[in-house]
Amino acid sequence: MSALYNLEPQPTASCILHTTSGDISLELWAQQIPLTCRNFLQLCLDGYYDNTIFHRLVPGFILQGGDPTGTGSGGESIYDGGQYSESREENGIWPMEDRKGANFGRQGVGFKDEFHSRIKFNRRGLLGMANEGPDSNGSQFFLTLGDTPELQGKNTLFGRVEGETIYNVARMGEAEVGGDDRPLYPTKITSVEILVNPFQDMVKRARTATVVEQPKVVEKKKKRKAGKQLLSFGDDEGDGEAAPVVKKAKFDTRIVMDTDDALSEPKPKPEKSRKAEKKVAKPISVESSPEPTPPPKVLPNRAAKVEARDISSSPEPVQKVSSLLEKTNAQIAELKASMKRHVTVAPAQEKKKSALESMIPKNSIRGRKRRPGENVPDQSTLDILKAFQSKLQNAPPEKVVIKPAPGEDKEGDNGADAADDEEAALCDLHFIANCQSCKKWDEEDQAEDDDIDDAGWMSHALSFKADKLGKDLSYRKKAEDELVVIDPREKARTLKEETRAKREAMAGGSGRAWDQAKNDKMSRASALAGRGAK
Repeated sequence: MSALYNLEPQPTASCILHTTSGDISLELWAQQIPLTCRNFLQLCLDGYYDNTIFHRLVPGFILQGGDPTGTGSGGESIYDGGQYSESREENGIWPMEDRKGANFGRQGVGFKDEFHSRIKFNRRGLLGMANEGPDSNGSQFFLTLGDTPELQGKNTLFGRVEGETIYNVARMGEAEVGGDDRPLYPTKITSVEILVNPFQDMVKRARTATVVEQPKVVEKKKKRKAGKQLLSFGDDEGDGEAAPVVKKAKFDTRIVMDTDDALSEPKPKPEKSRKAEKKVAKPISVESSPEPTPPPKVLPNRAAKVEARDISSSPEPVQKVSSLLEKTNAQIAELKASMKRHVTVAPAQEKKKSALESMIPKNSIRGRKRRPGENVPDQSTLDILKAFQSKLQNAPPEKVVIKPAPGEDKEGDNGADAADDEEAALCDLHFIANCQSCKKWDEEDQAEDDDIDDAGWMSHALSFKADKLGKDLSYRKKAEDELVVIDPREKARTLKEETRAKREAMAGGSGRAWDQAKNDKMSRASALAGRGAK
């Protein structure tokens, strides 16, 4: 039998937390934990948890939220201030006579803890209330991320996560955590949807803030500076008409002349251009400068800032300004050109390539040229080379190897084998002639050294045995004679003929000799037995 049983009671309330990391479906034990479940559902119905975050995360332990301030020190319950404290005769939810300590009175804060013997912190996905001590529950709650038996009897457990939404809780528990157990990217509760509410008398409460009347601030008008642009007659409120504004020239009269400017009517100017007017230089009388004077170095910048507006000026002075700008720009260009270095490089004459040099590819790398006298071999090296050359010249003539005829080779091999068999002695250990294991290795090395020191190696001619592994034609022909070809069709044909012969033998007529002999034998046997046979 199983040693573990599910003793938890059936939940009677349910809701869904819609978060930025997915939904969390919750089931509440409203019948066993009534005060805590009513507080949680009422806050959900009021929208108290909307746009709040899970401000605390301890990986493998809990995920805490429900604080509207997001700091972990805020939140309030629906029972604060003596709410829902009617007497038992009036069917009060939590009568005042049952409240004690900090929960008692009209200034009471929080509500008491509730425990049940069949509800325990034994797995992940359980919903509990966060508190600062006994009977100090508010609005903050937490979800367990593992087995937390140390919370049993300290925190109120009133719900659990339902279905596959436990994976969303597990994913939230794997988020990155900064200082003070605060997630770097906390999950936010967007809204709460109540599916089953066993408290029929619960209604949504209106959360309205008291409107604070702020004193009206009287805006003071800024006083204008007198004696600059506007003529003031002591009427600051603006009841009378505005005085005409003296118009200033929009060009430098040292460069541009306009005699009709004095006759033109003054026009009102917007306030935005007042600052620009202050920066314009004071006009100079036309009579004192009938002709344009040579401009200074700063004049091109002034002429560039002239505003294009409705001015009754002739086009000729504008052309003069543009020509002046063009001249100045031309002078600047000439100055820049004179500052440039012009270095004339003579074209390199290409050398004629020979036929061999033209065949060398372009991507090839040339070797380093050797200087005269560099890497000259030593005299000792030359002496060694000359000694070796003289040794090669004084070497004996090459040995002529006579290949015996095929027949002679076989006879010679047989004779040699017989002689070797006679001369070769069997080893005492393995009883094998010419045993390689019993030979002395010193003698073999000494023999090899003698062969190396011999000067006859220079004139030695290499000879190899005949290849008998398929390259020799005689061996190939011999192999063809030894090969046996089995044709399944021929075998089937032979079996068919044998079957036909047996059938004819049983019928009595056969053209084969062995069938006739068999029939004769059978006839003789039947004659001896006294029976007649054809």
